[in-house]
Amino acid sequence: MSWSLPIFRVAGIQLRIHVTFLLLIGWLAVGYYAEGGSAAAAGRVFFILLLFVCVILHEFGHAFAAKAFGINTPDITLLPIGGVARLERMRP
Repeated sequence: MSWSLPIFRVAGIQLRIHVTFLLLIGWLAVGYYAEGGSAAAAGRVFFILLLFVCVILHEFGHAFAAKAFGINTPDITLLPIGGVARLERMRP
């Protein structure tokens, strides 16, 4: 997926973060800062990042389940709307 930056690799699966996800986090941080200051912004952005850690774990669950069926997952991309595990093929 273009416009995505590689973060790290786990079990041969590259985790990528899309630029729009970073823009969303920045936009939310500025909005939260304007509402309640730096402490409120830090807490709310931290909560959103923890939520997306759950999304990452969910997508790795898809990838490891696919690997159990012999299907490789080259990468997982984190988007503002969630994550996408790109499988090489679908099982017939």
